[in-house]
Amino acid sequence: VIYSRSLSEGLPLYKAVLRNQKYIKTKEPYSNLELEEATIKRMDKDAEALKAARAELCEARRQWHHMQIEIESLHAVEKGLERSLRATEQQYHMQLQNLEAEIECLEKELLEVRRGIGKQLREHEILLNTRMKLEEEIATYRSLLEQEENRFRCPIPDQKDDKKPTTSKIAFTLPSTAFSFTDGVKKDETEKVELMTKQAILDGNIMKESAEAHGTVQTEKVDEVIKEWEGSFFKDNPRLRKKSVSLRFDLHLAAMDEGCLHTKKKTLPDIEVRLVMRRSCTN
Repeated sequence: VIYSRSLSEGLPLYKAVLRNQKYIKTKEPYSNLELEEATIKRMDKDAEALKAARAELCEARRQWHHMQIEIESLHAVEKGLERSLRATEQQYHMQLQNLEAEIECLEKELLEVRRGIGKQLREHEILLNTRMKLEEEIATYRSLLEQEENRFRCPIPDQKDDKKPTTSKIAFTLPSTAFSFTDGVKKDETEKVELMTKQAILDGNIMKESAEAHGTVQTEKVDEVIKEWEGSFFKDNPRLRKKSVSLRFDLHLAAMDEGCLHTKKKTLPDIEVRLVMRRSCTN
């Protein structure tokens, strides 16, 4: 480029020199020596200009080569950065996908937890309502039972005769060898023990009934005496077999301290037995 520029600059000078030579030949001819000197000077100047142009061209080529190397290195750096960018994008894309999957799982778990909490709250509310209803029913039944108990304990005088509580007595035979009375007098086999039975009758139905027997028996025959008493009670009260009747037996045993010192060491002391039997109808 510089060389062509020097040629383009030197061509007009060369043309001007030719014109001057023609002008000199026509107007005032110079000597050949002066012409040669002028030509040599111009050629020296042109050689110096050409040399400077070549130096500039070499410097330009060197700079161009250096810039080419820099451009190639920059292209390599660019490619490396692009690869690193793609790898980073892929890595972050995978991390983003993993995070999205974890978030989705956590959202599902949160939804399940909320559903479970809602279900537990509903069940708790149902249980609480059921408990409140049961407490209300229990309170109602308790008040009704208290009213019935108060009615049985304190009968109203204006009621009819068939609704008044009545008291009856039934008797059953006990074996004389099974027990003796607390007064120390033994009874024979034909002697009877009275069982006091109390009945509460309402509208012709027995609502409550209780019986009590008392005596002192030998320790070895306590079971036989109790079975005998229970059998006599069931025998005289066939309605106790109904499913609507509930029985409660209270057995009170107490060792007799009196006379224990006079007994033999190998024999057991007599036991005071009191059997209380109650029943209540659930009609």
